[in-house]
Amino acid sequence: MRTRTTTAALIAAALLALTGCSTGYTADDCAAAIDDTSTKTNRPVECQDISDEDYETLHLGYIIRKSGLLPPS
Repeated sequence: MRTRTTTAALIAAALLALTGCSTGYTADDCAAAIDDTSTKTNRPVECQDISDEDYETLHLGYIIRKSGLLPPS
């Protein structure tokens, strides 16, 4: 349980740090656009201006939330 809480806190902190990191669409726009069809190479339009590292973090956050390790945002 402690590991899940720590992981959730780290992911939440990373996602908050990414807010506003890009021009045009924001990291929030990108995070909202990520779905089951999103992959490392198949990004939503809202994620095109996000750096590779930021996109991978947002995509990983989506996967973790979907797995049930984090509560829905």
